[in-house]
Amino acid sequence: MKKSSFLTKDQRESLGLINIGTLLEYFDFYTYIHIAVVLNSVFFPTSDPYTKSLLMALSFSMAYVLRPLGSLVFGFLGDLWGRKVTIIITTLMMSISSFTLGCMPTFEQIGWTASITVLICRAIQGMSSAVEVIGARIYTCEMLKAPKSYFYTALISVASDLGTILALGMCSLMLFIHPEDGWRYVFLLGSGIAVVGSIARTRLKESPEFLKAIKKINKNNRKQSILKTFSQSQKNVIAYFFIEFRTPILFFISFIQLGEFLSTNYGYTPTQIIHHNLFITMLSATVYIISAFLTQYIFPIKIMKFSAFALLLFSFFFPFLINHAHSVGEVFLIQSVPWALNITGIGAAIFMRGFPVIGRYTIIGVSYSLARALGAVTTSYACVWLAAKFGPVGMAGLMGFTVLLHIIGLYHFTPNKEDNYFEKPLKNYFWRKTKLEPEAPGVDAL
Repeated sequence: MKKSSFLTKDQRESLGLINIGTLLEYFDFYTYIHIAVVLNSVFFPTSDPYTKSLLMALSFSMAYVLRPLGSLVFGFLGDLWGRKVTIIITTLMMSISSFTLGCMPTFEQIGWTASITVLICRAIQGMSSAVEVIGARIYTCEMLKAPKSYFYTALISVASDLGTILALGMCSLMLFIHPEDGWRYVFLLGSGIAVVGSIARTRLKESPEFLKAIKKINKNNRKQSILKTFSQSQKNVIAYFFIEFRTPILFFISFIQLGEFLSTNYGYTPTQIIHHNLFITMLSATVYIISAFLTQYIFPIKIMKFSAFALLLFSFFFPFLINHAHSVGEVFLIQSVPWALNITGIGAAIFMRGFPVIGRYTIIGVSYSLARALGAVTTSYACVWLAAKFGPVGMAGLMGFTVLLHIIGLYHFTPNKEDNYFEKPLKNYFWRKTKLEPEAPGVDAL
């Protein structure tokens, strides 16, 4: 029996480059989101509160709305040319948009040009981030077989959380040192390290599973294979859409909506809200690390089902909890639960392998991006309306609905044979300490 607990030198280098790149990508992407409480007054008209609010919602949703287009274009290129080149291109896109934001004149200086340029940059960031994280997950799960890939693919989500923590930490530091324009230095730093990340990723070798697949299919037939993948995987496409749909809603409630609650009820300043969000993200990253570790012993989808039912139960009590919160500490705990229980990434390897190799990047990317885009639009407008009209009950209803969709998706997603083979052994390994076989028989033929 082969030993599966060790990685080769090339695998360690590739995993390091992939995770560092994802960390830097999400550093750039979430810098804007978490510092938006400052930037909204810099790039949008402050004289018209209603227009400003609409532009705030648009800047949040814009990063998601164009994701399906980016996933369609770059996912198709990833299936046609390879995973490596697409990952490098999207990292460079993020760098350019961050550099532009860091150098952008304010609304007072150039008027609506500033607002429009910001929205364009957010669209580019959205297109880039979706394709990058899916590409990183696909590359990792194609490089490692189950069950080893469960843990290492889950680390991609940990890297994205660490990128968010780094962004919040740098925003806090720079706003403390330079309250007026410290945010500019964060964007410029982010653009610089993204360039370094892109250069470093040129050392990546192409995914071995992709190289094996394209030997059987020439370039002309790959286009037909992508369409065939969709027709053969419609059930998994819909299920995966439901699984990913809830994330923007949970993010908006935890960070945006309850951030405004802190501002209104406790007089929190934008800088204090950023500090607050930093600790929430640190807690979330800790939960993700623990969950990733548990995937070595418990089948990832079982962990996700447990967290989903826990979150569904929490949504029932959410209105009571928020209405009876009497301190910042209590609000912090309420904010932390939805985002900490959003551990969709630990099942990423299973979801990626649920689709054929050729067509995987395109189909998963589009499904993921559509879910995030519609979720963000729902969040940006429906959540604001529901919160204004029904208060915490409206937010709880939306949260519970999206969690139910998530649960439906988990129960209807069909893993491939390789992952089905390991569901029972992982359970036995955890409870009975039986020896786990490193590879399923015949997985190379799948």
